[in-house]
Amino acid sequence: MKTKLLSVIAALIAAPATAAVVQTTGFGSATPGAKHLTYTADFAANTNLDSPWSEGGLMFTHTGFANDNGGCGYAGEVCVDVPAGQKYSESFSGNYFATAGTNAYLSIKSEGPTLHGIEFAVDSGYLNIHVLWQTWLDGALTGSGKVSLGAAGIGDVLGLSDMAGFTEVRVFAFDSASDNSGYSTPAIDSVRAFTVSEPGSLALASLAGLGLLGAHRRKRG
Repeated sequence: MKTKLLSVIAALIAAPATAAVVQTTGFGSATPGAKHLTYTADFAANTNLDSPWSEGGLMFTHTGFANDNGGCGYAGEVCVDVPAGQKYSESFSGNYFATAGTNAYLSIKSEGPTLHGIEFAVDSGYLNIHVLWQTWLDGALTGSGKVSLGAAGIGDVLGLSDMAGFTEVRVFAFDSASDNSGYSTPAIDSVRAFTVSEPGSLALASLAGLGLLGAHRRKRG
């Protein structure tokens, strides 16, 4: 029985991961329950609208042109016709990362380990926020989805988690919930990404523990 149990555990470890990407909203919604490492970025120092931009173990790029809030700057603080300090989004704080263009998207890549969760404040250059997101693992698409987050200028936090892991997230913002392509104007801020420490080892320990518990109960019986 012990040999059979070890064979099952080995097969589970060797099998390809089949976990699905889970989409959530709200701060803290994608934080892994297990012990994890956190990577953060807020773009406070990116006053030149640089792309690529490296911060907190993450690399940010975009495929369109730098969206500076209609000439108001990333933080919306340089327009003469708006109050000083006005923000692009209520969910943003200071500078943010944005783009605009045909099928333009924002890319968030890990500069180190595979990620298992990510959260970021998101808004749109359109009147309403209609986001299309994709997750990628080493160049292969692993998940995609859509979410509508209400009126632009308020924003919300989008969370994505997948215990199988991903190395890149792409974020689009279209004019309607039905659009899959066209002119895209996404913007993000306050990024938090998570990597679970050795998820395979944790799974192995859990399976082994269950096997030992079962063997102990049979002996007592």
